[in-house]
Amino acid sequence: MTPEPQPVRILFVFAWLVVGGEETEVRLLAANLDPDLYRIDVVACFRKPGMPEQTHEQLRALGVDVDTTPYDLSFEDTVGYLAGKVPGYDIVVSSQNVADIYPALERLHLRPPLIEHGGLVSEAEAGPKHLTNRYVGVCRSIRDAAASRMPGREQHALEIPSMVDLSEFNSANRSVMRSKLGFRDEQVVIGWVGRLDPKKNVEDFIHAAALVVRDNAHAQFVIVGGPDAFMPDYADHLKDLTRRLGLADRVTFLGDRKDVAELLSAFDIFVWLSRGEGMPHVIAEAGAAALPVIATPDNGAQQQIDDQVSGLFVPYNDPAAVADKIRLLAGDEGFRRSLGQALRRKVEASYSIEAVLPQWTQLFSDVLAEKSPQGPTGIFKSFLMGGFECSTHRLRPADGETTGRRLDMIAAIEHDRFAEQDYRQLAGLGIRTVRDGFRWHLIEKSRTYDWSSVLPMIEAAQKTGTQVIWDLLHYGWPDDLDIWSPQFVDRFAAFAGACARLVRDNTNEVPFYCPVNEISFFSWGGGDAAYLNPFARGRGFELKVQLARAAIAAMEEILLVDPRARFVHCDPVINVVADQSRPFESGVAEGHRQSQFQGWDLIAGRMWPQIGGQERFLDIIGVNYYFNNQWIHGGPPIDIGHPSYKPLSRILAETYARYGKPILIAETGIEDERRGPWYRYVSDQAKRAMQSGVPFEGICLYPIANHPGWDDGRACQNGLLASSVSLGGRAVDAGLSSAIQGSVD
Repeated sequence: MTPEPQPVRILFVFAWLVVGGEETEVRLLAANLDPDLYRIDVVACFRKPGMPEQTHEQLRALGVDVDTTPYDLSFEDTVGYLAGKVPGYDIVVSSQNVADIYPALERLHLRPPLIEHGGLVSEAEAGPKHLTNRYVGVCRSIRDAAASRMPGREQHALEIPSMVDLSEFNSANRSVMRSKLGFRDEQVVIGWVGRLDPKKNVEDFIHAAALVVRDNAHAQFVIVGGPDAFMPDYADHLKDLTRRLGLADRVTFLGDRKDVAELLSAFDIFVWLSRGEGMPHVIAEAGAAALPVIATPDNGAQQQIDDQVSGLFVPYNDPAAVADKIRLLAGDEGFRRSLGQALRRKVEASYSIEAVLPQWTQLFSDVLAEKSPQGPTGIFKSFLMGGFECSTHRLRPADGETTGRRLDMIAAIEHDRFAEQDYRQLAGLGIRTVRDGFRWHLIEKSRTYDWSSVLPMIEAAQKTGTQVIWDLLHYGWPDDLDIWSPQFVDRFAAFAGACARLVRDNTNEVPFYCPVNEISFFSWGGGDAAYLNPFARGRGFELKVQLARAAIAAMEEILLVDPRARFVHCDPVINVVADQSRPFESGVAEGHRQSQFQGWDLIAGRMWPQIGGQERFLDIIGVNYYFNNQWIHGGPPIDIGHPSYKPLSRILAETYARYGKPILIAETGIEDERRGPWYRYVSDQAKRAMQSGVPFEGICLYPIANHPGWDDGRACQNGLLASSVSLGGRAVDAGLSSAIQGSVD
């Protein structure tokens, strides 16, 4: 039952996943971070036909969840999707100046720390920075550009160079790879690697090749990389240029390759002629292969290369100068070796995994340390609360019955008779706030109200100083009402207003109400599964709207009576996942998960505002959470320890981020010997949620007292207190009591 320690969850958000330095960085992070301490997921927002997918494959092979759902979404829908996704993470890293992340974060009331990772000066200079906790530039110029956009906190712009896995580079592969490529030992192979993008000036490389081959019969040129999806014609232009210059037998185009490290081992010289880049990751890779590099003095290249020591610089757009340097190196193997070994040493010291990875882990620690833990705001009298099961619905008629048996769970444990004793006993256990219920079917008869069933409970609360959250509709209603009719809404609103007057006239404290308990579960059980009254199928959403409409009307009436009133809206929080063998069901599973928010969204006017919902009505969020609130779509529930089980703390953070309202666990519990361990888990997760910034208000043990089962009347051993009453009060479950005391200590 004790959960495993949770790794830090990091979401990398990419504009697109191609083959580049930032993609390589996340791959190497995923491969080398301790999986017990860190978990990386990736979401990509855009795809254009022609983009290579090898990064998708590489990341998935490492166990990284690569979410491509936004590929089929509009920009607006992608923003909404990200807003629902990122609260489940401890850190978000945004790459490529992705346009979707800022508007997504703007929608959230709780945001994970945002690290922007930039590989271009233009990226660092673009976009807002007010939500950015850190900006990581891969070279000094990018860091400085970002710092200029972060006045007063320039120190939050950092430089962390792209890392290289030195173990991927082995000179022993040289002869094998050269043989595969058809190169002889005496030939000098000059290579270029990268996406075929005009800013990389590949035509200068080709023009330089044309000059070199005039007087060097052994020079061979290789271009590795595929077309840029946004400018595919450029690749055709390069190939046409090669043909026009008569270089078809001297310049080889290899396209996109997954074996770049092996290919580099086959080269003798590496050339990079880009303009306006960041820190070319491929230069560090060439250094890892101990290659001499000829490069333009562009941004990060100036940090990577010491001219004449670990490489040679050439002017921009000067193929003749490039050709001269190639001739120089082609004719001097010793100089090649000297430059290559010097660059290798630079890579080992500055760009190796051993050098770079600690900078990332320190960064993660720093941003996590800046989170502001939160705690209860004092809405309720006690953090630990107790809920008296108050269901009053009718069961499905048994054979021979015209109407099913009416439940009355309050009467079943005689809580209505012993409310004062119960409240005093709970106060002795530190529980000063409870959930309790008005039983509508007992109160409204023949269109008049009989308060005899609830007035003693109100008086007991006053005498004992107990704060009560009153449930007004807990599955049951008078027999003469049709729940599908407009009259149901009107009658319930009138009933709610009358309840508010009774509470106002008999108490002095701010009143709390749960207008309709579990709109989502109620509508599923009564409208789709035919489990609860009215036992319908295929009408779940219709019932959800009707119940939301009733709750809204009830709140309007209550506020007319007592403007001080507060409302707790209780609904289950769930997690639905696809079976790993059926990943194609993930979209449907996610749709079911998202449906949990519909009840709250209807109340707040975020969905179907025509029924009268308003943000002010969504006052306090009460999440109900049990052991079976997570399941595999089309399969069984999953429990703590299952690989797909989502920690409750994440669910709480996601819910608070969505609504920004005070939040409590309004129901939680389990039967028998798991009561104590379950409470320890829930309590631990609540603490984790508060540490992540959720202003969490409390935990309500529900039910607080054992009760007979709905369907079979069996003795459900799921409470802190026994169902039977004695002179000294109800017996206390030792295991759960010990767990509660332990959490306090």
